[in-house]
Amino acid sequence: MNSNRDLSESFQNATEAACRFLFWLGLFATAIGAGLLFYYCFATSTDQALNTAAINNIAILDKVLYAGLVALGISSTVMWWGEQVLAPLQIIVAGALWSVPIWLPSALQNPSLAATEAMRSLQTGGAVFGFIGVCVLVADIVTRSKDRFRVGAKADQLRYGKGVKEEADKQNVFMGKCWQLPFCRKFVREKCPIYHSKRTCWRELVGCMCEEEVIRGAMENRVIPKDMLLAANMIPRNNKLTMAQKKERCKTCVIYNEHQKHKYRASTWGILGGAVGLYLLLHYPLLLATKGLINAAESAAGKLVLQSPTDLAAKEWFAEGLLVVFFILGMSYAMKLLEYFIFNLKV
Repeated sequence: MNSNRDLSESFQNATEAACRFLFWLGLFATAIGAGLLFYYCFATSTDQALNTAAINNIAILDKVLYAGLVALGISSTVMWWGEQVLAPLQIIVAGALWSVPIWLPSALQNPSLAATEAMRSLQTGGAVFGFIGVCVLVADIVTRSKDRFRVGAKADQLRYGKGVKEEADKQNVFMGKCWQLPFCRKFVREKCPIYHSKRTCWRELVGCMCEEEVIRGAMENRVIPKDMLLAANMIPRNNKLTMAQKKERCKTCVIYNEHQKHKYRASTWGILGGAVGLYLLLHYPLLLATKGLINAAESAAGKLVLQSPTDLAAKEWFAEGLLVVFFILGMSYAMKLLEYFIFNLKV
């Protein structure tokens, strides 16, 4: 029995690892394919030889884009199946790609043959990804409908148990103290010295989820003074554990981890605001650096991109779009770093 469970867990871990690899590979392929196709969307050369070379490159890039989008669609569906925002996000991305000929600046008046072919490839990529998103949406609706049809009005009983109701006293104050978070139980809180001293369990390194003396006090209906200083003197101190052991105990506490979730939400808005502020304050030098990067890429890529700068009617737009992409990637990695610090290191 244990061997079967171990085998199942090993298979699940291998599947998750494969999906993560496929996701990042698909994201890389999509970024390369879509980025260069957007580049060709601004090609205005009427030279037949340049257009032929560009169309040959586009024929390769659209296959890279399609493969990347399929990899993204499959891996994201497996990794985040059941999330309500999964299918809508896929459909939004698909819609953005499909509508490129509509929303691209001025719809590129009198586009060249290469630009038309690039936009067609992006639109087809959006249709491919949209098909995946619609399939995921339909499957999710069918699954939820079947569950609801089978469970029906008994859904709440399955959630809480028959005759059991959710505790009405549950609190969830944003960035609140431990006794203001959902997992602090009322009958313990009323007899908790940390609550009456208006402190937090993660500061004192002791609380109702880890120290039996706090629970025993609540079970014995121990009287706690209302005075904050007197209540603080009744906070139990476990001298059998080291400071490191107490901190490690906090890191596994459900109340402290709820507090970490609040910190993550607050920090997320800080990252978003900081990114917007950085973009506005350093927009001009960053745009110049992006243009320099584009020029360097043109020189290094050879036949992959058009050589003549006069062939780009809206190079400013491309540089601006690439800068936005860099900011989005930067924010993504900043979010991952934030997750590591808050949820792994428990800072």
